[in-house]
Amino acid sequence: MPSIRHELEITRTARWYLTARGAQRGGAWGERVRCYAALSAVLAEHAARDIAGRRRQPPIQPRAVLTKVARRAHFASAEPVYRRWRHKQDGQPIVRWAGRDPAVKPGAALVAEAKITAFWPYREGVIKVADAFDMTPAEWAAAYLRALAAWAGDDRPLAACHPAGPPECVIEDMAVLAASPGRGYRGGAMPAAVRAARLRELAGDVVRHVLDDGSITPLGAFNTVRDEVHQLLAEPLASPADQVVRSVAELSDRILHHGDGENVITAEQASHILGLLDGLSSLLAGFAMPGQDPPPGPAGKGDR
Repeated sequence: MPSIRHELEITRTARWYLTARGAQRGGAWGERVRCYAALSAVLAEHAARDIAGRRRQPPIQPRAVLTKVARRAHFASAEPVYRRWRHKQDGQPIVRWAGRDPAVKPGAALVAEAKITAFWPYREGVIKVADAFDMTPAEWAAAYLRALAAWAGDDRPLAACHPAGPPECVIEDMAVLAASPGRGYRGGAMPAAVRAARLRELAGDVVRHVLDDGSITPLGAFNTVRDEVHQLLAEPLASPADQVVRSVAELSDRILHHGDGENVITAEQASHILGLLDGLSSLLAGFAMPGQDPPPGPAGKGDR
């Protein structure tokens, strides 16, 4: 089965980012980064005026943002900026992330890309660490959302830029975590699309908490949604039989490889376990012997 890491590395946004960063013609990527930096500077100025010493960061929606970015980036006119983020992308070395949809205006297209690009190092850090430790989907989500909160805290003006909230890549990433190939969930009856939609909402809640309270930590922001994330992505509980097998294997391994002086089990515990195993052995015999009926259930249960 593909790993979560593999699925995250082949999302539409991941492929766009890899292609965009590799665009060498005319310093295309460097010029784009120059515009992202100019946008951050413009938003920081608006944030300084809007916050006025308050902890809460209100949404930011500057007017004529592309013109302001062009000035801040020292372009001779606004045209080079508009050209990069218009829906008509003929001849552009980097196609805008928002695609050719004319409903997405150039300013919105620039903001979307700037958020994605600013968040990307945080996202890559999550992928590197989570995959190295073979995390479960719930643990992946916890690491991801903490990283999202860290990004929002480090760049609150950009996170607050209209539409305030997470980068658009979070939509795809939450869909990956919700599907998590080869894994089941305790809430298995919930369609993956519904689970993904709720995870996206929780990601938005994490960013909102950071914007509402400048003193909150990434862990604190994640803790506001932790319980529901765990419920959405917790793996199914092991059956009693699986739990016994796992426990017996672990106990056997510890007895065989215990260190000098380590008290793995007491005589009383050993005697108690032996008694339980004797009783369990007779119960299991009917299941283990082919053609033999298993022990009957409680009296009267099969008579109804």
